[in-house]
Amino acid sequence: MRSFDEMNRMFREMDRMFDQFRSSWDAEFPADDRGFARPALEGSDAADSTAMDHGVANLEEMDDEYVFVMDLPGFEKADIDLSFRDGVLSVRAHADAEEGSDSYRARRSRRVARQVPVATAVDEAEISATYHNGVLEVRLPIADDGGDDHRIDIE
Repeated sequence: MRSFDEMNRMFREMDRMFDQFRSSWDAEFPADDRGFARPALEGSDAADSTAMDHGVANLEEMDDEYVFVMDLPGFEKADIDLSFRDGVLSVRAHADAEEGSDSYRARRSRRVARQVPVATAVDEAEISATYHNGVLEVRLPIADDGGDDHRIDIE
């Protein structure tokens, strides 16, 4: 009987800790108009943010450039389309794989699309990208003025 009392005490303590966490989360990250609580970007608006986490992707501001890193395992460099237009970095990747034998065929298709807004004007002619071991890295040098659509070649 005593072991159940101890277990009940631990469950009550866990519930209390989760309640504290939920209340502090709600106070720090208020819900948006759809009811989802999201961490606010540092500063008063997106332009003040120095890092934005996008799941398997990350945009970080360094001294004189933005560095965007995205995990794209299983894709070849030729499967990835990368572009920059109107302050938005667009990444699209598509790969098809077919396997099987004479009596069995299976086809898989993978698609990834991500659009990342960049808060500061970028020198589009100096954007560079590398793809190695499933990791895409894009360097976007900060400039004084924006530009038009610019296709980015991946090294």
